[in-house]
Amino acid sequence: MKKFKNIIDCVESDPKSNRKTPFEVAKYVFNYESNSEDKILINNIINNGKQLAQKVNPGAANNGTNFRNTETILNNSISGLLAEYLWINFIKHHNIKCHTTDFQEAKNQIDIELTESKKTIEVRSSFPRNGLKFALCHNKYQFDIIGPYVNDYKPGEIKKDFYVRTLFPFRSIELKQKIRTDNFIVYLTGGATWQMMTNEDISIQKNFIPEDELNFERLNESSVYKVIPFSRALDTFEIIKKFK
Repeated sequence: MKKFKNIIDCVESDPKSNRKTPFEVAKYVFNYESNSEDKILINNIINNGKQLAQKVNPGAANNGTNFRNTETILNNSISGLLAEYLWINFIKHHNIKCHTTDFQEAKNQIDIELTESKKTIEVRSSFPRNGLKFALCHNKYQFDIIGPYVNDYKPGEIKKDFYVRTLFPFRSIELKQKIRTDNFIVYLTGGATWQMMTNEDISIQKNFIPEDELNFERLNESSVYKVIPFSRALDTFEIIKKFK
């Protein structure tokens, strides 16, 4: 596993982009076929993903009508655990102590807790088939930092202290094949604070189905979320400063 810093100039990528300042991301590269340590790590993530998928909906694989949903949950579990692992790796690389939280129920996404401050971080993933620059920079179809589900949102209550994003630059159905090849790439792409989510000048409400959804009740139905468009979000190194 190797990590790099990439600087994305959105105006260069899309002259009409709403993102006027460069966006710095962390790029992780795995070589499953040629690196034994990468192979062991990825196999562990896949196996843990299978266990998580069973916790989310035990026995669903025995129900033919739920097979497609079960495959989706497995895919989401694997990508979510890998995203969590990489954010923990990246946070610790900056000398900040953190750890994963115990899985309680599917309606809560995968979380990290900062050990000293006890602040929580929600990790969410997406699969921009048109690539990283499209997701970060496109003037109309840019992606977002996903915040709380609006029905759970209460102005006086902090759901999570931070929200961070991971992008896999390919279609979600390609994950199980690509994760076992060389030059498998994952990007850690910034985040937002709870205060940003509650600021109506920065956040918006968006109706959609998150690609990494773990809740069967929301899996096939769009819901309204608070989000921060990437043009208004903190980049990967800016959010690290907030963690400190």
